[in-house]
Amino acid sequence: DRGRPGTATDIADAPGDLLGDLATPAARARAGAELERLRGHDARHGTALTATLVAWLEHDGAHEATARALGLHRHTIRARIALAQQLLGRDLSSFPERAAVWAALRLSS
Repeated sequence: DRGRPGTATDIADAPGDLLGDLATPAARARAGAELERLRGHDARHGTALTATLVAWLEHDGAHEATARALGLHRHTIRARIALAQQLLGRDLSSFPERAAVWAALRLSS
């Protein structure tokens, strides 16, 4: 909408974020499906794999910082992330894989 004061003239000036713009019902459904095994495991076993994974991603994959933030031992974090990787079928040592999981977590929340 160009030419009117106070309107966005460039997509970079538009409110919100790119992921929000991509949050279609289909994308949200796919994100939920991507995380189904992880969340199902948490529900069945009373684990906190999803919360641990969110914290780990927020701490840039740093086990020590995540452990401090959650009040857990770093080996507990390593074990939880290893199990999350197995359940998700993703190698989280790769940035594109971490980004895909992060996007799924954001879209499905």
